[in-house]
Amino acid sequence: MKKIGVGVLLILFVNLFSQNYKVIKVDGNILYKKNDNPLQKGNSFSEGEEFLFKTSNSRAAVISPGKGRFILKPDNTNLAYAKANLAPAMSNMSSRAGALVNKVDLENYFKGKYVIIDKVKLKISKTEFPMDDKHFFYISYKYKAENINKKLSSVDDTLIIDRTELLTVDGKPIPNPNITDVTILYRDANKNISTTISSFNPVFPNVKELKEEVQMILDSFANEKKSQKINEVTSYINDFYGKPDKENLEYWLKSQFKL
Repeated sequence: MKKIGVGVLLILFVNLFSQNYKVIKVDGNILYKKNDNPLQKGNSFSEGEEFLFKTSNSRAAVISPGKGRFILKPDNTNLAYAKANLAPAMSNMSSRAGALVNKVDLENYFKGKYVIIDKVKLKISKTEFPMDDKHFFYISYKYKAENINKKLSSVDDTLIIDRTELLTVDGKPIPNPNITDVTILYRDANKNISTTISSFNPVFPNVKELKEEVQMILDSFANEKKSQKINEVTSYINDFYGKPDKENLEYWLKSQFKL
């Protein structure tokens, strides 16, 4: 009886100190090695779990209370951990705070993967880029081999990029948007001139799924300061979606999570 009691205590001790990880998001195809079941959002697993990565770029965002967020990827045949860059990602977004003064600012802003959560509002210099009926920005893209030009809304010196307006063609929303060759341009109708600003890759997260993912992060950092929570969420979005606009993201976090 004494030996059984020690064995039970040992199992409890191992379970108590075994680190558990919860899955925030999975990119690609990752299977549990023990049963070939797919790893899915919301799953939990222990530190000793083994996985099969069906493609070399498969990865998952996982989080562990007290330790932080990690990226699970195929570094070796066992559980491969690569700690995420948890440094505040907003340091890479400093040019996105405040007014965009000139063309170079805009070129740098609209570069790479650009996350749009519902609606983005940007302050732009009225001296360099006045916005009215004759002067405006528009986005050009291809959808099903068709060239689409979408004029962007504006109020005074504020440019508005509305996901719903952008992804509507002939009055109908585009399902599961798959648009390519996306470019933002500035139009001076008085001179009949369109100036190309930059090509970029807009990313439109599924807002419902993103909200679930962010909630998991906030739950794990419930005792941290507001600034730390925002940094963790920003870092995650940078890793798995693209660069968000600072003000757009903070407004969304406030409206959805009272952050």
